[in-house]
Amino acid sequence: MRLSAAATVGILLGLALMLSACGEDGTTAVDEPASTARTTPAASPRPVATRSSCGRLHPFLGSMAKLRDDLARGLSYDDYLREVQRVRAAYARLDVEKLTAGCLLASGGPAERAFNLYIDATNAWGDCLATVSCDTHSVEPRLQRKWARAAHHLSAAQQGLHRAQAPLRAM
Repeated sequence: MRLSAAATVGILLGLALMLSACGEDGTTAVDEPASTARTTPAASPRPVATRSSCGRLHPFLGSMAKLRDDLARGLSYDDYLREVQRVRAAYARLDVEKLTAGCLLASGGPAERAFNLYIDATNAWGDCLATVSCDTHSVEPRLQRKWARAAHHLSAAQQGLHRAQAPLRAM
């Protein structure tokens, strides 16, 4: 069972509120000591994304971007499966605890939705191949829809990452 988009946003916002005060080592989301953290003009702390936090998403997003590009050129099921496994490995290497809430909201959620769609497509394609009566042409429209939705979420994740890192470029 999947959560609705509203439930996902609610969960991520809840996480954002809880994580914004976290910092075991006395640092804020900008990896500065708490005493020197930047604040907004209203003097309320605002987590600012840094390369050390949001940048951690680059390998995961890059692996999905490569998969998207490879799909445009055409892949066999075995090649597709290997690429999805490579994306899964990049996902497993993510240290989510070191990502700021802003990164999770702006990029992490859409990236995970894209990844789930690529996995769904893997399962649909594999199920078809495991069925004697399945014609791969019959499953292709379903795969194309999943891949298109995954590409859309991946683009949103990349844009979110770009926006989350924008304060760095303005410094």
